[in-house]
Amino acid sequence: MNTRLNSGSTAGKDSLGVLESRYSHIEEGLLRVWQDPEATDLYLNSVLVDDRDNRKGLPAEAFEELMFLSDLNWKRTHFNADGVQVSPDNFSFGIH
Repeated sequence: MNTRLNSGSTAGKDSLGVLESRYSHIEEGLLRVWQDPEATDLYLNSVLVDDRDNRKGLPAEAFEELMFLSDLNWKRTHFNADGVQVSPDNFSFGIH
């Protein structure tokens, strides 16, 4: 999870992110799906997109953490091990 460290020290209770400290159900959902990028994307979309009228919404800090995780998830499926972006238009199996 997105944990902020205090002055380079080891993480403690004060360094928990908003998701960890106030939205543990979202954190638990992310932990369940994180190994599968597609499932992670679906889960993040279900949290970020309001499809029910009774949601109160998330504070900006929680939204920022979720967007950071969404960006990480996107990058792990669109960049190779060398950090080079792989786009569907340029993808091949080495056959020219």
